[in-house]
Amino acid sequence: MALQLLGALMGAMFSAGGALALGMVALLYYYYVVRGARYFAERGVPYQPPTPLLGNGADFLLRRRTMIEVLSELYGRFARHRFFGYFDFLSPIYVLRDLELVKQVCIKDFDHFLNHRIDLDENHDPLFGRALFAMRDSRWRNMRTVLSPAFTGSKMRLMFGLITTYCETAVRTIRSETQGGRADLEMKELFRRFGNDIVATCAFGIEINSFADRTNAFYTLGKELTNLEGLQGLKFLAFSSFPRLMRLLRLKLFSDRMTTFFRHVVMDTIAQRERRNVVRHDMINLLMEARKQELKFDENDNVTVNGGQKRLMDWTDDDLTAQCTVFFFGGYDTVSTLSSFMAHELAVNPDVQQRLREECDAVRASLGDGEKLSYETLQSMKYLDMVATETMRLWTPAPFLDRICTKPYVLEDYDGHKVQLHKGDGVWVPAAAIMRDPELFPDPDRFWPDRFAPEHRGNMDTNALLGFGLGPRNCIGSRFALMEAKAIFYYLLTNFYLEKGPDTQHPIRMKLASIAPSAEKGFWIRFRVREP
Repeated sequence: MALQLLGALMGAMFSAGGALALGMVALLYYYYVVRGARYFAERGVPYQPPTPLLGNGADFLLRRRTMIEVLSELYGRFARHRFFGYFDFLSPIYVLRDLELVKQVCIKDFDHFLNHRIDLDENHDPLFGRALFAMRDSRWRNMRTVLSPAFTGSKMRLMFGLITTYCETAVRTIRSETQGGRADLEMKELFRRFGNDIVATCAFGIEINSFADRTNAFYTLGKELTNLEGLQGLKFLAFSSFPRLMRLLRLKLFSDRMTTFFRHVVMDTIAQRERRNVVRHDMINLLMEARKQELKFDENDNVTVNGGQKRLMDWTDDDLTAQCTVFFFGGYDTVSTLSSFMAHELAVNPDVQQRLREECDAVRASLGDGEKLSYETLQSMKYLDMVATETMRLWTPAPFLDRICTKPYVLEDYDGHKVQLHKGDGVWVPAAAIMRDPELFPDPDRFWPDRFAPEHRGNMDTNALLGFGLGPRNCIGSRFALMEAKAIFYYLLTNFYLEKGPDTQHPIRMKLASIAPSAEKGFWIRFRVREP
């Protein structure tokens, strides 16, 4: 009898506890999902009702549409507004669609939107947390000031010789592997190997030939690091959408294996150079110089060499490693994406390729015997720049730019309706949708490099070119990325014809599982050797 009473009592307690837990879940669901879905309605901001829990990105998360397609559809739907609301899972985001408002937020009123949404603990995640992209507030300002001289034209000129030497070697390797004077190659794989080796030599001072050694540590780790379709892609999505939760859980964007590998490479290279007094014109050398300088900052965070008393720029080993690693990350993936789409467009637009080849041939003919392509000569190639710029417009590597409000700000719609933003509110700029807006770029889905000819540039707002960001927080390595891609295509077009092959997918269909744009069946192009 006693056991029966005890069982009944425990059952009642369990039922009561279960009911209480169920009630708590229902309450949380109402507060965060049902009530949260009215966030924009209560503020008079146009929005599309979200899918519960998944938000407005449900079609992307369920692999029905790409992220670019999701944002572009909303961009068109709310054409009568300067901005609209978007739910990133449960988090409300203000999406800016008016270019003047974009310029105001990213340039004029930049001090209100200083940071990205990502929030990493630099002590827990020492590589990405200390990288320029993830830094915040004054620490970001200081590091940007110190790093900016590394990406000036004079520094690009010094590193350019490393790039041309590598391109010559890579082209010889590709030619030797052709059969019957031709080969069908997958461009993403090809340009990852180009980018891997170029950034390895320019950032880490390591000589690698990924065409000969196809499983070297730099290449395999880089592929793992930039795989935005697998676990790494999910981690990027989580760190972007749930920055506070990921910080609270103390999860890392980079694995310990990656951290250990890159830290060892950088520190070992620096130790050898300091011991042997070796000077090499690459990123590590520039960072070593920056670390030696006693840079101080005045009350406005302006860098001074002498007399500044506010703050000394202290460098740790992980600061050096972080900048090299993220430079590697950008060079490995961003450049390979740009180059893959550029190769595809040249293959399916033979008239564009022929015109660009003629420019490359003219440059080659102008060089003396044994004279290499120079940085100045590359910069003078106008049509090459037009083709690269049009590729970035049509196939931008990132669907959107992100910012977070750092101090109160007011958004005003076309009809005068005002919305108060508070510290912590998220903002997106739908870069891909803006660069395919027919009001800004007529016939936007056409690959037409001549839209960037000097006679046409005067009719466009170049601030609409958002492939590398906009304003003070734009990509610091954009000049290097374009230099690398242009140099690669100069050497490719002077050695090969790029043609459609049996596996070329045209028009390209995008992978639904990838955050960044990527071809569903890869970028297969036939290379046909040009005879000297």
